[in-house]
Amino acid sequence: MKANFRPMNLLRPASCRVCLRWILAAGVWLALVAPAGAAKATEAGGRRTRSSPPKIFGIVSTLAKGLRGPDGIVLDAKTGNLYVSEENAATIVRIKPSGSKQVIVDVSTPLYEESGSRRKKATGLRSPEGIALDENGTLYVVEDVPGGRLISFDLSGRDGDPPDRGYVVPLPLPNHEFAWESVDVGPAGELLIAGSTMEAFAHNLENDGGLGVFRGTLLYRDAQGDWWMPLNDAMASYSAACFSDDANYAFFADEFTGDVGCLDLRTHNVRVFRSKHRFHAPEGLYALPGGSALVVEEGGKIYRLDPTVDTTQWLYENEGTLESACWDASRKRILATDDKAGALLSLELKSGLGFRATIGTIQDILFAEQSTPVEMVPKDCPEYLAKVLKLGGYDPDRQGAEVAFRDFAQKYCLVAIDAKASLMTPNPDIEDPIKRIQFVIVAPYLIGVKEGELIWSSSGFTAVKKSGQELKTELVQRQVIHGDLMESRFTPVGGQTIALPMPFSARINSDGFVSVNFMGMGVMPDFYLELNSVEPDESVMVVLYPNERPQQYQLKLPPKRDRNHWVVALERKDPDVWRRLILKP
Repeated sequence: MKANFRPMNLLRPASCRVCLRWILAAGVWLALVAPAGAAKATEAGGRRTRSSPPKIFGIVSTLAKGLRGPDGIVLDAKTGNLYVSEENAATIVRIKPSGSKQVIVDVSTPLYEESGSRRKKATGLRSPEGIALDENGTLYVVEDVPGGRLISFDLSGRDGDPPDRGYVVPLPLPNHEFAWESVDVGPAGELLIAGSTMEAFAHNLENDGGLGVFRGTLLYRDAQGDWWMPLNDAMASYSAACFSDDANYAFFADEFTGDVGCLDLRTHNVRVFRSKHRFHAPEGLYALPGGSALVVEEGGKIYRLDPTVDTTQWLYENEGTLESACWDASRKRILATDDKAGALLSLELKSGLGFRATIGTIQDILFAEQSTPVEMVPKDCPEYLAKVLKLGGYDPDRQGAEVAFRDFAQKYCLVAIDAKASLMTPNPDIEDPIKRIQFVIVAPYLIGVKEGELIWSSSGFTAVKKSGQELKTELVQRQVIHGDLMESRFTPVGGQTIALPMPFSARINSDGFVSVNFMGMGVMPDFYLELNSVEPDESVMVVLYPNERPQQYQLKLPPKRDRNHWVVALERKDPDVWRRLILKP
């Protein structure tokens, strides 16, 4: 992915998925140019790994040089041939065991789109990135440009003969903004592709201000040929995905958040594991036998992730820009593409050495829905919240109240916090940072348009800066549009008086992570909060001012306050289900 964005290792899509139906104010845009952050290698539980990788490779050699933007890589175990996509040259190169190179696909290779009995010639190959090879010799390639395609080439002919044509595989969604970075094929012909609209979003933002947010998507075609969308997350950029050996699970990576995880493909419910280790721009994945996976960071590091116990093993580092890797079992080596050097690398394990054994089996992965939910509703109403609720007509301190505070909070899905805020990274350009934040949301799921009228939850919001300046809820007249991002359809609602910042997403997952998002609509900043109800002092907030870089804060309970100072009474909904996609004729 070559968009002008840097990874931001704060927002985890598992706990902060933004609803795709939301209220958009005319003229509002969201700038998410995140600063670079150095991810630190950690084991599960936060233990630091060693400062350098172990010496497990005996011979590190270069198999091929002079490649132009080498990216995807796949090994044909039957012939020993390697196939590498050259993104900058728009070619696919075959590298034989002898070391000889041959371009087998380039921009002049004819491509065709088929619809029923009709065939139409398409434009040539553009920016190929992810590639995969099935058992029948079909090579799949995805294009990393907005409007990118999934293309197949038949390599089952006589070895040495390049394919004379390729076919565009129809995708079951509007595709003009998606750039696809990864593809994998399962043993029964299943397909898995990963990509995002980040590049199109960045282009729109730079040229006309843009509108909305980018999103990352995983598409899955099962063995019966049916298409599904297991993941479709706002503020995500899925850069890699691959099947486990039996294709019952899929590994995925998000280059924007640094998340790497595993998705259960045995059910149509969204069951996701995300590693505690935050990777820095993960670009490549490869599933190893036994349930673990290689993770390739763009900055030149390779890790092995064991999802059964959520640990990582640092394997290798160079000064290049690594993109993809695969495991050559016959020669016990890792093959990796180095984009900076234009080379294909071979990392051979020392004799007698191997990867750390997987501790459990892939069935032992702790998917999010299996975790124990955490309640965060104190018996008595916190003092700061009582003042606000009294203004709304509910007095939690009144003797003999008809509705106890806990019942009231749970009935209206109350969310309220009072927190100390501190910049996560000192920044001299931020002259007046936020020091304290308070908010309350009543009925956070109440948001939308009914009979032409805008309806939303009741809320109050205050942020206090270091200077003492306060940002408070304001009533503002705005022209409002009702938007459906999935269908790219926007309907004007008209002028409305709305309270800003407006809570447009509030959600708790089964791990106890609470996502709360406030929209400022250009009048105030946008606030993105991830609250950890298990360890409140590990909560984070991202503040986005129009035309400014994001400010990243750590949130903590005020001094001498325990977790009963916060109130989270959100309803836990049924597990999300995959979206079924239908190919249009």
